[in-house]
Amino acid sequence: MLSKRLLNFESFEVMDILALAQKLESEGKKVIHLEIGEPDFNTPKPIVDEGIKSLKEGKTHYTDSRGILELREKISELYKDKYKADIIPDNIIITGGSSLGLFFALSSIIDDGDEVLIQNPCYPCYKNFIRFLGAKPVFCDFTVESLEEALSDKTKAIIINSPSNPLGEVIDREIYEFAYENIPYIISDEIYNGLVYEGKCYSAIEFDENLEKTILINGFSKLYAMTGWRIGYVISNDEIIEAILKLQQNLFISAPTISQYAALKAFEKETEREINSMIKEFDRRRRLVLKYVKDFGWEVNNPIGAYYVFPNIGEDGREFAYKLLKEKFVALTPGIGFGSKGKNYIRISYANSYENIKEGLERIKEFLNK
Repeated sequence: MLSKRLLNFESFEVMDILALAQKLESEGKKVIHLEIGEPDFNTPKPIVDEGIKSLKEGKTHYTDSRGILELREKISELYKDKYKADIIPDNIIITGGSSLGLFFALSSIIDDGDEVLIQNPCYPCYKNFIRFLGAKPVFCDFTVESLEEALSDKTKAIIINSPSNPLGEVIDREIYEFAYENIPYIISDEIYNGLVYEGKCYSAIEFDENLEKTILINGFSKLYAMTGWRIGYVISNDEIIEAILKLQQNLFISAPTISQYAALKAFEKETEREINSMIKEFDRRRRLVLKYVKDFGWEVNNPIGAYYVFPNIGEDGREFAYKLLKEKFVALTPGIGFGSKGKNYIRISYANSYENIKEGLERIKEFLNK
C-alpha cells in the first residue's frame, strides 16, 4: 500500500494536457503548445560555455552542501545592488531547483496540524507540499480582509508568489505589510522576479532585511532559461539555513556542480544583454495575447509579470481546454488545476514563439466562431 502522505499529492493538470498533446503529435497533428511554463529560449551562451568549460576541467564532484562560495557571493552582490540588502553568503544555500528550495523551506518550519496561507488560484505544488508535510493549506484571496479571516492560532506561514503563476500579477505592498505584522513566516517565491514588464514588483527582502521572518526562494530557471539545469537558492536567517542544510546533506548532498559553475555567468553583462532581449520579446507576446483575449470578450486582469495570461472564459475551463485540444490542436491549461476559483478560467502561456502564439490564438478564434 502506498504512503498515505503520497496519496495527498494530486497530479499536475498541465501534465495531463501535455500528455494528450504529445499523443496527438505522435499521430501527426501539429499542436500549438500554450500550456507549458517553460521559456522557449535557449540558455544564454555564456552560461552554456561555462558549463562545458567546467565539465572539461573536471568539476564533476560534490560541492559544499551550501553551494560553491563564488555563486553565493554573486547572489549576495545581486541583492545588495538591487535592494541595498546586506545579505551575506552564509544566509544563502544553493538547491537543485527552486521547487526543491520551497520543499526544504516548508520542511524546516512545518509541523503536523499547522496551517499555511496560499492564494486561490496558485501554483499547484504549494498545496501538495503542505499536505505531504502534514499541514493544512488555507486558500484565500490576497486581500487584507480575506487574510484576516483566514488567520488562526494554527497559522504558521504564508506563501507569496510575485509575479504569480498563474495570474501574472504582482502582490501589493499592503499584503506584505500585513503578512509581516501577523504571520510567523513569510515564504516568498520570487522565481519570476525579473520578468516584469510594467510597474513595480516587490521582493520580501525590502520588508525584512534582517531575515527574521523571511524565507526567500529564487532560482535561474525562468529568467535565465535554465529549467533543465536544476539550480535554485534559498535566502534566510541562520537558523533556517542550518535546518535546510541538514536536509540538503541527507537528501541531495549538494546542488548539481556543473550547474552551479555555469550559473556564475548569469551575472555577466553579455548574459544580461540576452536576458533583456528575451524580456522585450516576452512583453511583445504578452501584448499580443491580451489583444486577442479581449477581442474574444473574455474577462482578464492586467498580467504584468511572469509569462501567463489567466482569463475568465465564462464556462468550464477544463471542458473547454480538452475540446479545443482535440478539435483545434491548441494546448491550454485548465484553471481549476490552480485552485477552486479557477474553474471557469484557462491559463495561456506565452513562453512560445510569437508566430506559434499567433497561430494558436487564430485557432482559438476559429473555435469560438464555429
